[in-house]
Amino acid sequence: MVLVLRVVLLVVAALCGAPSVLAGELAYEPVRPSWSAEEVERAASGTLTALTMRAEQGGQFGCSRRCERLECVFTHLVTEARKQNRLSERLAWSLTVVGLADVDAMALPGGQIVIFEAFLDQRAATDETLTFILAHEIAHSILEHERQALSFARMLLPRDLPRSVRDMHTEMEFNFALLRKMEPVLQQGEFEADERGFLLASTAGYAPRLQLEFIAWEAAHATASKGMVATHPAAALGLEKLRERLPLAQRLLPPGAD
Repeated sequence: MVLVLRVVLLVVAALCGAPSVLAGELAYEPVRPSWSAEEVERAASGTLTALTMRAEQGGQFGCSRRCERLECVFTHLVTEARKQNRLSERLAWSLTVVGLADVDAMALPGGQIVIFEAFLDQRAATDETLTFILAHEIAHSILEHERQALSFARMLLPRDLPRSVRDMHTEMEFNFALLRKMEPVLQQGEFEADERGFLLASTAGYAPRLQLEFIAWEAAHATASKGMVATHPAAALGLEKLRERLPLAQRLLPPGAD
């Protein structure tokens, strides 16, 4: 199965036409993507179909709780994203809810967001909580994280052998040494999705302080990762970085929003 990675190699404000007010600071040198957005989207096109079929076969497909609320928040965020970002206008945005235990939340490069309903059950007590989760995933697609991650991984491999996007998916699924080298970049991608999603949700009118309450809850309930590759940074560190962005998020709130 195609490995969809929620990682980043650069802030793509210039590439995607994002407003400069939402851009973060670069933590590394920008790298030119090795493949076009269309190539990456085509390579991942079967992922949603495979997930859907697997969920349907196990009777775990579709939304059973908060469905109208989910769709409303998702539509609101996508509408706001399209106002801010040229790439967002061409992506085929969709939201799919499944009951597969190996899926928490993921973003495909074409704008397809997949959410595990039980993942939301544990966290989505408020609209701001639900919004932050969705906005974080939307940000991964907007920032083209998978495309950038694949390009970065390509730079770490011998250059004398041509590799397609599918070749790189295989490398990143089975090459443990490669993933270990990419660990700082994987974590940086999560920081960027947190920040971009936080600001997107605030611009859409969802209270940033209540979003931070959710991140604080995540930090308080976080457990040490048992994986051999730490793809996500510590929740407490993510909370600290978002608190630094709170004044900006407050300014982005529409007039009249709490």
